Amino acid sequence: MITERSISVGGITTSYSENGAGVPILCLHGAGPFAEGRASFVRQLNGLSDQFRVIAVDQLQCGGTDYPADRKYVNRLGRVDHVIGFIEALGLKQITLLGNSEGSFVAARVAIVRPDLVSRLVLLTANSVSPAFGDDRDEAWMEACRQDYDYSRPMPSEEEYIAECRKSRRVWGQDVEDANRVAYRRAAARGQWEIFQNLPEEETNWHLYVALQQRYIFPYLDRLQAQTLIIWSKNDPTVTPDHGFKLAKLIRNSDFHLLNNVGHGPHIDQSEAVNRIIRQGHG
Repeated sequence: MITERSISVGGITTSYSENGAGVPILCLHGAGPFAEGRASFVRQLNGLSDQFRVIAVDQLQCGGTDYPADRKYVNRLGRVDHVIGFIEALGLKQITLLGNSEGSFVAARVAIVRPDLVSRLVLLTANSVSPAFGDDRDEAWMEACRQDYDYSRPMPSEEEYIAECRKSRRVWGQDVEDANRVAYRRAAARGQWEIFQNLPEEETNWHLYVALQQRYIFPYLDRLQAQTLIIWSKNDPTVTPDHGFKLAKLIRNSDFHLLNNVGHGPHIDQSEAVNRIIRQGHG
């Protein structure tokens, strides 16, 4: 059974969900007005808990975790120290650290700066750690991002949001719907949409967005000690298979898996395949 808990991390009340026992797998969600741990990883919390202790944390400014007093947006680099503090607060070491979307940036950076905490790294479809191409191909994925991450419109109603989620997922289910409804209500009550309507330029200009990985990820990938699984979508226009191939070439100790018929959340769209790959990675 999935249990909801909270813990203080440097004075920040931090919420998380967990299920199971065994080797810890810590799951890091991406960014978005309704992003949080359980809604993102309900199919890992349930699907891997027979073998692992699966934990999905609400990162800074997400879910039930405390918001900054000034309510200003915290970017992916700003979430790294909080995740490190969370791992330490739970007394964990040599964990499997899994990230999707912007969670992949946080996971990779944690593995780089604190290799004592991370034995295995799982990166799920993410332009937050992907190298740009430096040619005409960049405009296509950047335009897809502009369309998918446009928060200038009014906040959708709960039913509109659920309909959007259902349309974007290849595989839907009551488990995912229930978790996303909870996430929507919590974010709506806390004014999360308004925060995303006021993002700084470096989060909305995709030419600037890639600067963080260029500075804090790519120069250090050859130092990664963690065994790395890269699980990528074949069907996400915001981050193409070529992004994944290019990333895999930069990480020596990595295995690359490309999944068909999945979008930006392969761990939801093809949860059984993703969970199977994770199990095999621990074999």
